[in-house]
Amino acid sequence: MPKPPFYEPLSGLLRPFSLRTVLAAVFVLQIASAAGLLGLLTFYLGSWQIGLLSLGAIATSAVIGLAVVNRILQPIAQLQRALQAAARGDWRTPVPVDNPDELGQLALAFNRMAARLHDSFTELEHLNHEMQHSERRWRHFLDGIPLGIAVYDRSGQMVFASEQARILLCLEDMPSVPSLSLEETFIAYRTSTGDRYPTETLPIAQALRGAAGWADDLELRPGNRSIPIEIVTTPIFDQAGQVEYAIAAFQDITTRKQAQTVLANYSQTLEHQVADRTAALRQAEATQRIILAAIPDLLVRFSGEGVCLDVMNAGAVEPIAAPKDQIGKAIGEVLPPQMAAERMHYIRLALQTGQTQVYEYKFQLPTGVRYEEARIVPSGSNQVLAIVRDITERKRAEAEIASQRQFLQNVIDSIPSIIVVKDRDDRVKMANRASATLHGITPQDMVGKRDHEFNANISAFEVARQRHIHQQVIATRTPYQGEQEIIDRAGVRRWYQVVISPFRAANGVVNGVITNCIDITDRKSMETALTDANKTLEQLATLDGLTHISNRRRFDDYLEQEWQRMVREQQPLSLIMFDVDYFKPYNDSLGHQQGDEALIAIAAAATQAVKRAADLLARYGGEEFAVVLPNTRRTGAEIVAQAIKDEIAALALPHPESSVSDYLTVSIGIASVVPTADQSPDDLIAAADSALYQAKRRGRDRYWIRLI
Repeated sequence: MPKPPFYEPLSGLLRPFSLRTVLAAVFVLQIASAAGLLGLLTFYLGSWQIGLLSLGAIATSAVIGLAVVNRILQPIAQLQRALQAAARGDWRTPVPVDNPDELGQLALAFNRMAARLHDSFTELEHLNHEMQHSERRWRHFLDGIPLGIAVYDRSGQMVFASEQARILLCLEDMPSVPSLSLEETFIAYRTSTGDRYPTETLPIAQALRGAAGWADDLELRPGNRSIPIEIVTTPIFDQAGQVEYAIAAFQDITTRKQAQTVLANYSQTLEHQVADRTAALRQAEATQRIILAAIPDLLVRFSGEGVCLDVMNAGAVEPIAAPKDQIGKAIGEVLPPQMAAERMHYIRLALQTGQTQVYEYKFQLPTGVRYEEARIVPSGSNQVLAIVRDITERKRAEAEIASQRQFLQNVIDSIPSIIVVKDRDDRVKMANRASATLHGITPQDMVGKRDHEFNANISAFEVARQRHIHQQVIATRTPYQGEQEIIDRAGVRRWYQVVISPFRAANGVVNGVITNCIDITDRKSMETALTDANKTLEQLATLDGLTHISNRRRFDDYLEQEWQRMVREQQPLSLIMFDVDYFKPYNDSLGHQQGDEALIAIAAAATQAVKRAADLLARYGGEEFAVVLPNTRRTGAEIVAQAIKDEIAALALPHPESSVSDYLTVSIGIASVVPTADQSPDDLIAAADSALYQAKRRGRDRYWIRLI
């Protein structure tokens, strides 16, 4: 239906007013128009009855019209309240349906729509909750796997980093969504050259350009370590085919690299071993032949019946018959009757017992008497190997030894050190002249007696101690060596170097001990003086020769000492580590002499900043220094670190090669902990060193803090 030309202006005029106001205005206008028209008709017709009836009709129409307006506006008001409640999230305010007319149908439709929206929002809240729960689960999963997982958006900003990724990338002190660029977060180096890996060639940069990436020629450097890694990257595209995210998965491949190296070395070593063992086997065969030919013994194989089966080696023994004349013959056909009978006896005994039989014998030759030793060794079920050795020279030597025993006794008596032989009951069996002189008696006065029986000054404790040492030497057959203070009959004490050895009889049984004592009283006096000198030298050894502050050795000892004390007292311990920025270029440009003077000046400046007597400033090594701060928390360590920076800055030492300042500066790492028994000082050193690394990594001339 076409709209009249005045419709749009009229609609604009009425838009600011409520529907109730508009309907009331229209109704009032209609009543006023009807009243005016009836009044006009009544005036011209002159009939007051018609006017009264018209007024009654108008009044009735007014009442009915107001009822109709209220009938229209009341459901609309209810619908408005329901819509306002729905806007606040309250879907439990339905519009009442009083009549099945158009307004009732509208209310019914609204109620259905509200119910469906309520169900939709309930489901949406459930889905949101499940999505948040799922997100937490996959984050925990990614943090738990031993891979570094990092996600970057299309602009190259990191939007997620797993726990392992933050460790490898030195981001432990940052949240899982660092919101940093790729260049700021993924600092890698080439394993072949050690140079910085260009950001644009990183596999993650390739993924951001839409191509999957892989590499294993790069390494990360958390702390002071170099960790080779393998990285795989994947681009994630949106519906338009544009890269939305790039995911990087990387892992520490140190073990794999080591295994590859070990495997390669092992293969090479195995080849060498095979070649060496082959050569050794051949050499062993040749050596065996040489050794067999070099053995001085006669080697003959016999059967159990005494028949010669083989003469393996003649050695240095002159045989009674030629080898070719012995093979295949019985012993009685080759040896004299008495020798043959004795050898057969031992052959049978060796085969019966399965043990080697050893015996000696002598016989007369035209050249004189010869002594031989025979060993009969079982070598099969009914065979033996006879090993015959000429012992004529040994027998002559034994005779010579017997004649020299007296001579040896005279020699022992002439030895100035104390020599005493005791039996298992600690009774003296033999003593030389020096041992007897110690006590002012003769060796014969000591024989058969214990120490306290000829020396009343020896205490019961010393007697028991000596007894224990003697029994230990006898039981273990191991000599004892030590230094002992011995008192003589006159009450004089002197120091001796004592060696107590087991005393064996000819059959090998230990029957006692042999004690040898050398007077070292003068040496002990010298050692005491040397010990005192060493203590003085050790005190000097704890200072650094260049800077004259504590050196690394003193630092290690003091840190261990204070660590244990803080563990007992459960008090905080802080450590500051700092070194000079760009010190090598400083040395190269100004010379090592100037570098040494700079280190001396820095040590003096740091000494001014470290004021407490309990705090220790030490030269850790090279241009690196350390400060141990017992009973100091992080805030106190920060104050000391800032004071060190200020004191060094006040030196104003020009540094023409520095990239951060015109003057010499330092980078500082701070670590603080309340030590526990399951930690060690190395943990504190590693944390301070890691903080120092972060200070350098973030621009130098600053300090960084790590808490354990």
